[in-house]
Amino acid sequence: AEARARLRKLKGRIARTTDGLAIDLMANIELPEDARDALEAGADGIGLFRSEFLFMNRRDLPDEDEQYESYREVVEGMKGRPVTIRTLDIGADKVLPYLRQPREENPALGWRSIRMALDRPALLRLQLRALMMAGAGAPMKIMFPMIADVDEYTRALDVVDMEKQYLA
Repeated sequence: AEARARLRKLKGRIARTTDGLAIDLMANIELPEDARDALEAGADGIGLFRSEFLFMNRRDLPDEDEQYESYREVVEGMKGRPVTIRTLDIGADKVLPYLRQPREENPALGWRSIRMALDRPALLRLQLRALMMAGAGAPMKIMFPMIADVDEYTRALDVVDMEKQYLA
């Protein structure tokens, strides 16, 4: 309780390094409602919204509208502060029962995250579409998880471009 009281007194103050450089304090969140807590705590923005938690503990994929509403809640909830949302990071320790995932000896390094998304472009396109609509006109960034090489990054950007054209 004492530590929390001391921290509350710091709310609203600019965070600075020992040499005086101002830095932003960004929150990491798992659920859309966590954005309210981050804002209340004085976060300068959302540094990482782990979107996979929208997909977990359920029987089916969230549709475009549900994803859009969740992302919009975070973006609007941060009242103009920057938000970074990571695309689906599934694999290894995070398995979705409704998506077939291959058994791997070392799943942490294998078919997961962006590789899984690129192999299932409809899933990635749906998420990107919802993200772009929710972030229109707002300071929102999209992060791709576990990029291993330039080819994966280029392929992911190609899907972004495809969705931009679709939404235009």
